[in-house]
Amino acid sequence: MPALPLPPATISTSALPLIAEAMQASGVDAARAFAESGLGRPDRVTQGAAAAACDLPLAQFTDLMQAGGSQAPDEGRMWRCGQAIAAPALAELFPAGLEARRLDGLLDGLLADLQSLQHGTAFQRSIADDTCILTYRIIDPAIWPRSRDAEFTLAFLDAVIRRFAAGDAAFPVALSFEHERDTGASLARLAGSAPLYGQPSNMLAFPARLLETPVHPPSVLPVPERLSFRPVPASPAPAAAAEPSCAEIIEAVYRRLGQGQLSQGTIAEDCGLSERSLRRQLDRRGQSFRSLVEDARTAYALWALRETHLPVGEIAWRLGYDDQGAFARAFRRAAGTSPSRFRQQNGRD
Repeated sequence: MPALPLPPATISTSALPLIAEAMQASGVDAARAFAESGLGRPDRVTQGAAAAACDLPLAQFTDLMQAGGSQAPDEGRMWRCGQAIAAPALAELFPAGLEARRLDGLLDGLLADLQSLQHGTAFQRSIADDTCILTYRIIDPAIWPRSRDAEFTLAFLDAVIRRFAAGDAAFPVALSFEHERDTGASLARLAGSAPLYGQPSNMLAFPARLLETPVHPPSVLPVPERLSFRPVPASPAPAAAAEPSCAEIIEAVYRRLGQGQLSQGTIAEDCGLSERSLRRQLDRRGQSFRSLVEDARTAYALWALRETHLPVGEIAWRLGYDDQGAFARAFRRAAGTSPSRFRQQNGRD
C-alpha cells in the first residue's frame, strides 16, 4: 500500500486583507506580489476574504511571502511587514488574546489562534532555564524552504513581545531560521540580534521573566482606520476528547522531523496515546510506524540535499541515524542512489 500522505497544509484567507495593507505599509507592491503568487488583484481577493473566509493552500500563501520579499531582497521587507502587522492583528484579527492579564497568557492564546488559522504548521512555546523559546515551522518538506514566510512570522511574534515589554531591551537573545541565508538583508540590524541560519527550526528566544509582563488593554493598540476586517472565529469546543486520528499521528512525526530521534514512544506521547494504540491506529490504514518514519526521513533528506549545504553527516544526525553509513544505506534504498550522488545531480550550486 502507498505511504499515507500528510494532510493538506492550508491557511485561512481571513488574514489576507491585513497582509495586503501591511505589505503596502512596508514598501511592498502588494498588487504585484498577489499577482505573481496567482492570487489575482488584492482588492478583489481581500474583499472576498472579508466577506467569507475560506482555506488557501499554504504553499500559495508562502509563494505570496516569497514574491513580496523578492522585490527588494536586501531590505528585509517581509521582516518589516511582520512588524507592521502586529498591532492591527492583535486588535482586529486575534482580539481574544488581549483578554489575558500577562504576556504568557497572551502568547499561548495567540499561538493557539495561529495554529487554528494555519493547518500544516507547528507553533510551540517552551522554557529552558531562564529563556522562553518560540518555534515555528511548516511541517511539510514539500513547501520548504520558505524563507520570507519564516521571517514574516518571527517578526510578527517579535513585535508582539516588544509591544508589551517596550521598557526592556534585552531581547531577543536568539533568532534562528531553517533556511540558509539567501539575501543581503541585515536582520541583525532590523531584529537587534544576529540570526543563525540552517538550523533545525525557526526560533525566537527571549528572557522568560518577560512572560510576567502585564498585558495592556486593547485601547492602547492603535489601528489605522483603513484596516477593517473580521477576527478569526473561535473554534467550537469538542464535545469529548477523541482518540487522535492516523492523520494526526503522521503530523506528529513530521513536527519532530529533522530534530533527532523519532521513537515510537515519543510520538505516542505527543499524541496522548499508548504505543499499542498508536500501532493499532496505523494498522487500520495498513501503515507501520517504521515505514511512516522512513517516508518522512526520505522527504527531509531530499529537501536537505537539494536545498541546503548541510554536510551529509549533519543531515544523518538530524534524522536520528546512528551514523552516516546507516543514513546512506537507507537513502539508497529509498532513492536508488547515494546522498552524495543525489546532491551532485540535484543540489544547489
